[in-house]
Amino acid sequence: MGSKPGDGRVSRRTFFKQTGALAAALGLTELSIQFGRSAGLFSQARDYGQAIAQSNGRKLALLIGIDDYPSQAVPSGQLGSGKLEGCVTDVELQKALLIHRFGFLPKDIVCLTNKQATRQGIYDAFMSHLYEQAKAGDVVVFHFSGYGAQVRVADLGTGTAAAETPSSGMKGVRRSLVPVNGLLPTESRPVLNDISEIELKALLRQLKTKNVTTILDTGFVDIAVPLSGGLRSRARSEVVTGQIPAPFPQLVKQRLPKEDDPFPGVLLRGAALDDVVLERQWNDFNAGVFTYVLTQYLWSAPAPVLVENTLARSQEILARWGGSTQQPAVSGTKSGTGAAKNAAIYNTPLVGRTRGEGIVQSLSADKKTATLWLGGLPPRVLEYLASPSVVTCNGRQLRVRSHNGLTARAKLIEDAGNDGAPLEVGQPIFESVRALPKNVDLVVALDSRLERIERVDATSALSALSFVSSTSDTDLPADCLLGKPIDTSSGTLTASLNPSKLNTSRLAQSADLGDEPSADEPVDGQEVGYGLFSLTRSLIPGTLALQDEAIKPAITRLTAKLQTLIALKMLRLSENRAASRLPVRVTLEQVDPKENKLLITRQTFEVGAPIKNDAEGFLPEVPVGSRVRYRIFNDGSEPLYYTLINVDPVERLSAFCPVAETPTALQSTGEEDSTLPTISAASIAPGTSVAVPSADLDWAVDAPTGPVETYVVCSTLPLVNTFDALTSPTNSGGQRVKPLPNPLEVVRSLLSDMSAGDESDTYTLDTAKWATLNFTYQAV
Repeated sequence: MGSKPGDGRVSRRTFFKQTGALAAALGLTELSIQFGRSAGLFSQARDYGQAIAQSNGRKLALLIGIDDYPSQAVPSGQLGSGKLEGCVTDVELQKALLIHRFGFLPKDIVCLTNKQATRQGIYDAFMSHLYEQAKAGDVVVFHFSGYGAQVRVADLGTGTAAAETPSSGMKGVRRSLVPVNGLLPTESRPVLNDISEIELKALLRQLKTKNVTTILDTGFVDIAVPLSGGLRSRARSEVVTGQIPAPFPQLVKQRLPKEDDPFPGVLLRGAALDDVVLERQWNDFNAGVFTYVLTQYLWSAPAPVLVENTLARSQEILARWGGSTQQPAVSGTKSGTGAAKNAAIYNTPLVGRTRGEGIVQSLSADKKTATLWLGGLPPRVLEYLASPSVVTCNGRQLRVRSHNGLTARAKLIEDAGNDGAPLEVGQPIFESVRALPKNVDLVVALDSRLERIERVDATSALSALSFVSSTSDTDLPADCLLGKPIDTSSGTLTASLNPSKLNTSRLAQSADLGDEPSADEPVDGQEVGYGLFSLTRSLIPGTLALQDEAIKPAITRLTAKLQTLIALKMLRLSENRAASRLPVRVTLEQVDPKENKLLITRQTFEVGAPIKNDAEGFLPEVPVGSRVRYRIFNDGSEPLYYTLINVDPVERLSAFCPVAETPTALQSTGEEDSTLPTISAASIAPGTSVAVPSADLDWAVDAPTGPVETYVVCSTLPLVNTFDALTSPTNSGGQRVKPLPNPLEVVRSLLSDMSAGDESDTYTLDTAKWATLNFTYQAV
C-alpha cells in the first residue's frame, strides 16, 4: 500500500517486511541508534534554541490509559479477552519521563485510567486542565492508550449543529478513540459513545498555544491472525454502526475539521493508519510497544532530541522487533517539510543533565537502599537484571538485588572508593556493569493449532537442544513460534490471507545456511511442512519446507537456524550505545574510484559532540556488487580490540577477524605471551582509526537484496577466544568469515572475552570496557 495524502506516513514498508520476521523472533531490543537527517548544526541549534526560548511557560499534560474495558465495549469476536493490559503502564512511562527528563511538574500532569476515562470524563479533564489553563507559548502533551476503532455513522441527523453535515467530512466511516464507556450501539441504544478523531482535533484547535504534541498509541486495523507471546492488537475488531453522539459543548457552534485535516502541532501515531498497533507482555509487565520504545529512547538520548530523530529511532527498533508492519508515523501542522526535522520533541528541551537509564524513585531512611525506576533500560537487558548488575548514581555504585517490572531494588556498595555525595530521589542512574546469564534460552512457542501428538513430539525434540526452551502457552513471552502457515489444512496452504502479512517471500527446503533459499513460493494445494514464525505469524526466511514432514525431523532441520536465532539474541543483548563509556565512532562509506560516499555515522553517546556528517535518509541504499568500507575511530585513551558481525537479508551471520593467525596455534609454539602481541597489532591505538576491510582489499555487497544489519564490537580487553573461534579450521579462512558456520560459538566467545568478572554462570560486562554499535543499510 502506498502513502495516503495527509496521513503523515514515512514509507519504509519494504524494509519492515524484509526485516520484521527474524527481528520479531528476538523480541524488542534496545539498539540505541539516533537517526538524524543532516540539517546542519547551525539550523539544529537555532531551532532547538527557539524551543528553549518558547518553553519558559507552563507545561501541561493529559495522559489517558484504558485496560479494563467492559464486555459491552468490544465485539464478542475480539481476539483474546477484549481487555488490554499495557495502557496504564503507558501512562506511568510517559508521566515519569515528562517529570524527570522534560521538567513537567507533577501537579501539571493529569492521568485518567480505566473507570476515570469515560467520554465525559476525558472532555471535562481536557477543558479544565488544558483548555482553561494553557496560554500562548505553553507546552501541552495529550496521550491516549487504549482501543481505537472505525465507526460508521448511520444517521447524521438534521437537528445537530450546522458543522455536522456531509460537507464537514463527517459522512461515512471515521476513526475514533474508545473511552471506557464506549459501548457498542444496540437497537435500544443506537448512539455511538466514542470520541471521534474529528472531535479530538477540534478540541485541540481551541487551545491558545501552538506547542501541542498528541500521542495516539491506538490502532484502527485489527490483525487477522492469532497472536502469540502476549501480543494484543489495540484496534476494536469490528466496524460498528451507530448514530453520532451529542456534540461536546465546546464544539456546538464550531465548524468541525475534516477527517483528513491535520492535527494541530505534532501528532505521533503508534503506526500508519492501515497498520496494526500492538502492545506486548514482557516477563512481568505489559506496555504499548510504541510508547515503550519512544519513552525508553528519550530517557537516554542526549540533547538536542528532535521529533524526526525520535520517530526514526522508534521506527528502527520496531522494525527489528516487528513481524507486523507497525511503523510509527508523524503528522500535524508542525510536521511539514523541515519542521519535524528540527523541532524539539514535546516542544521543550531536556532538563539539565538527566540522561540515564532511569532515576532513583525512593530511598530507605539511611539512604543505603534505593528503589529504582528503570524506564530507560533496554527491555531485554531489564529481563535479566539481577546481581551482580551494578548501576551508578551521583558517583556512587549500587548493586541490584532484585527487580519487578520497571522497578528494581539496589543497595549501596560501601567501600573506600564510593564516597560520593549522598543519594537523592530523582537523580539519574546509569548502567555500570551489565550481568547476563550464560544460559540465555531461545523461547519457542508451539502453535496452538498443532495436534496434541505434534506438541508432545515437538517438546521432546526441542528439549534435546540445550539452548532452547519451549512453551505450549502462546500467551507467555516467546522469541518465535513453531508451526505451519496460517490457514493450512491437511498440510496445504490456502491463499485466503494477505500474503504480504505472512511474509512467505523467502522459503527454503533446506536448513543449510550455506545454500541460497528457494525462490519458489507455495501455491494453492501444495503441501508444506513446519517453519519458524514471528509472534505475528510472519515467516522467518529459510525455515519452511515445501513438502510434508514430521515434526521431529523438522526440528532437526531447523536446528542450525535456531542456533542463529539464539546467537543473534545474545549479540543484541550486548548493544550499549547509550550506556557505553568508551568514546567510539563508526562510519560506513561506499567506495568509489572517483569519490567515496558517506552512508552512515554512528557513535556512542560518550563521544559527546553531535554527529556532524550523518548521512541523509532512514535506510541508505547500496547497490549489490558495489564496495563498502567501515571505519572505526578510537577517541579514547586505551587500545581497542574489535570485530564486526554482519547479518545478511536471509539472516546468515558473517564476521571480520583482524588477526590472520589462530591465537591457539600461536600459543602452541611455546613462545611466551606470543598471542597478545599478535592481537595487539590488530587493535586500534588511542586517537587513531582502522578501515574494515583495509584499503587494498575488496568487500563487495553480495546478493540477495534486502537489509544488512551490522554490529561493531569494541573492547579494551583482548578478544582472544573470539579470534580463536573465527580462525578455526571450520571457517572459510581470511579476514572475512562468510557465512559463520558456528555463530553461537563466536557470540559466546565474544561475551566471554568482554566479561570482566569470574562468575561461572554470568557474563559481567563493564560499560567502561566495551561498546557495541549497530546499524542497517539496504542492499538493492
